[in-house]
Parts: sequence; C-alpha cells; structure tokens
Amino acid sequence: MQAIARHSRAAAAFATAAAVGSLIAALPAQAQTQSQQQQSAPPAAARTPSTDWSAPSPWRLYAGAAHIGFSTSAEVRAGGQLVPGADAKADANNSLGFGAIYDFHPGWSAEIALGLPPTTALKGTGTLAGAGTLGKVKYGPAVLSVRRHLWEGGPVRPYIGAGINYTLVLESRDGFVSNLDVKNGVGPVLQAGFEVPIDQRWSFFVDAKKIWLKTTATGTLPVLGGAPAHAKVRLDPLVVTAGVSYRF
Repeated sequence: MQAIARHSRAAAAFATAAAVGSLIAALPAQAQTQSQQQQSAPPAAARTPSTDWSAPSPWRLYAGAAHIGFSTSAEVRAGGQLVPGADAKADANNSLGFGAIYDFHPGWSAEIALGLPPTTALKGTGTLAGAGTLGKVKYGPAVLSVRRHLWEGGPVRPYIGAGINYTLVLESRDGFVSNLDVKNGVGPVLQAGFEVPIDQRWSFFVDAKKIWLKTTATGTLPVLGGAPAHAKVRLDPLVVTAGVSYRF
C-alpha cells in the first residue's frame, strides 16, 4: 500500500510539472501575438477624427428687399459762380440687397453688403426747381462693416455695427445738365438691426445702415450757352433692408 501511495504521489507531481511546463511554453507565443496586434493597430493620435457635420458654420448668406432714402443737399456753381438758393435732391430707390456674414469671434461678425445697382434721378430744388431732372445716376453701393451682437441666445437678437461704404457710379445720364459726370464716393457707416431665428439655419432680419456720403458732379448747361456746371453733393442715404439669412 505504501508503494502504491508513493507511486500516486509521483504521478501527480509529474502531471503538475508537465502542466506548468506547457503554460511556460505558451507564454512567449501569447506575448508575441499581443505585440503584433499592438504594432498593427494605428496609434490613437494618428487615427482620423470623425467630422461633426452638425456643427454650425460661421458663414451666412442673406438677401432681402432694400429701400434707399437720401438726405440730399448741394452747392451748385454755374460758370464758376455760386448759384444762390440752388439745391438738389435724389429720388428714393428700391432694390435687392444681398451679402455675406462671417462670425469671427463669439458676439462679433464681419459683413459685406451689396445690392443690385439702382438708378436715381437728381432733381433741382430751390432756384433750380424749374430745371426739373438734372440727370440720372446708376450706382452700385458696397459696405464692409463689423457687427457686435448684443443678445445671441434670445428669440430676438439685436446688433449694432460700424464700417465703410464705397459707392461706385456705373453710369451718368444727361438731363438738364449735359455731359453729366458724377464721381464715386466713400463714407463711414453706422448700422443697427435684429435677427429672429426661424430654425437652426434660417433667420429673418431687419437692418438699417446710415451712410455719410459726399460726391461731386460736373457738366455743362446748354441754356447758358454750354457754361460749365459744378456741384458738391451730399447724399447721406439711409438703407433699410428686410429679408432672410441662411447659415451653412
């Protein structure tokens, strides 16, 4: 019996040693497999992040109906002499306004405002009232401004802004004044308005821009035998636009 017990203990010890040996032999292969998997997997920093297309874009485009009203005054000279009491006015215009807005910082944006070129009639007033239409001018206004948004999280989002206007005169048409030539103009701009979000991308807006704009006009007067005419004209338009904007 003692021999049998000794034989059983020896067999158990042999089996245990064999199992340990098998486990030790398997460890290098397992470590090699894990190393290969780590080498084949790209590092976390090199993985391409997913693009969040739902994030709002800083760019917006807008379009709307624009009304341009002028606060006009003029100093008129004929033959080099000041014409007492002579003045002029510019007829109001309606047009399509459009532009782009870029949100460059929380609460701040830059805007470029353009519009379809309208045509206004310059008419004599004061002692020039009998002259009727002095001429017509087709012009293209452009405004570059910076806007400060005052309440971005509310249902109505007001803003104010300031910038510069450049008005390009595209065409001058003769009237009472022949050979009419009206120069381009540059002036400062103040603006104010508000936006009302419709959904995540669309908004309704109303915008008002006050422009201080001076120009000069020259020509000849056939009624005075072709005497030269010269006028310093202050236009100072107020542009009010209402429309919709779309955020990409």
